[in-house]
Amino acid sequence: MRTQRFMPVPDRDAPLTGKMIAIWVFAWIALVLDVLDWQLVSVSATAISAEFDIPSSMMGLVLGAPLLGAGVGGLISGILSDKFGRVKVMFVCLIWYSIFTIAFAWASNVTTMVILRLLVGIGLGAQWGVGNTLVAECLPARIRIMCSAVIQTGFAFGPMLAAFLAKVILPDFGWRPLFYFGAIGIVVAILAVIVIPEPEAWIKTRAEAKESGLAMGSVKRLFSKETYDFTGTRIRRNTLGAFFLVVFALIAYWSTMSWIPSWLASDKGMDIIKSMNYMMFLNIGGVIGYILFAFIADRWGRKKPAFVALAASFVAVLIFVNINDNTALLLFSPVYSFITYPVFGLFGGYMAELFPTDIRATGVNTIYNIGRVFSFWGPSVLGGLAAATSFSFAIGASAFMYLACLVPLAFLPETIRKKSPDRPLSN
Repeated sequence: MRTQRFMPVPDRDAPLTGKMIAIWVFAWIALVLDVLDWQLVSVSATAISAEFDIPSSMMGLVLGAPLLGAGVGGLISGILSDKFGRVKVMFVCLIWYSIFTIAFAWASNVTTMVILRLLVGIGLGAQWGVGNTLVAECLPARIRIMCSAVIQTGFAFGPMLAAFLAKVILPDFGWRPLFYFGAIGIVVAILAVIVIPEPEAWIKTRAEAKESGLAMGSVKRLFSKETYDFTGTRIRRNTLGAFFLVVFALIAYWSTMSWIPSWLASDKGMDIIKSMNYMMFLNIGGVIGYILFAFIADRWGRKKPAFVALAASFVAVLIFVNINDNTALLLFSPVYSFITYPVFGLFGGYMAELFPTDIRATGVNTIYNIGRVFSFWGPSVLGGLAAATSFSFAIGASAFMYLACLVPLAFLPETIRKKSPDRPLSN
């Protein structure tokens, strides 16, 4: 009989091992490829629109289509991950979206593009939630938010990589070859399923669930009045609070990031090379912000730093769109990402703490990816608003979504434990 490989549950103060680091790196690479895929369409949107004479509102549907697919994929993959394993589901989803990313290079009309991006989104829906759940269960709790934040830097490195590829390839070869880089995900998926084991916390919980008759991955339990987290807060309250927090934040993020390359071209007069250089520079500040925010959140709590970051993001967006000098805009861009990106580094580790093991991936993935469904309309609405006014006005309007995040955050519990010994997340 074949013995199942697993990653033992580490103590809070356990040292990092090579296997832990490999799991951490895998989750990070998976997210980099995830965000790279999203941004490949963003950085080539101007070229695609010109080739097919697509208006901004219709191009917004192409840009937003993966968000809709990710809602479906995220719900399915979260449930399947709780039932069949974190690594197995990530393997299947990496293969899935890589294939459809490559296929996008052959699209010949807008309808085909929207369909392919919907299919890509189904696979993309797994990476963030399942990857963060895997890391939360396999690495020490003392660095849980740091783990989440480092993974989240994929949201900075993905756009930087997309901008670099666009800078090198677009001027001479056009937009289609960019999507051949989707093949990288197939290679990563094969290596991961060979090297990365399933977490012991999930294996034990699955065995206990079989004995007790508890259904793994139950969406119904996310809204149960009788289920509580380890802080004594009802799971239903956590589910609703986390959902609205993520929805408002994702609408703000995707609405702006989907259109910033086009904004640089239309409102700021930058060509492809200059705008891609700008995008690469912009994301540097985000990497620093993620790490600093995680350091603070792992030591002094999750909620207070989040309140500060969200309020500061509101201000940063308004400053960002009102800078008229391109040199000043370039200098402010890393400050903008330093302020607006870090709160997303909180989500993975924090939401993993809000749910017990048997519904952890279901909760994290369902909330995050249904949030993506709601944010699907963001790029399209912003594109329509920009057509009626300007991209500067439309992007500036998205700042108010950061303020809206403060309301649901106020209803969520503080999960950091400063003085008591760490207990397993399943408690």
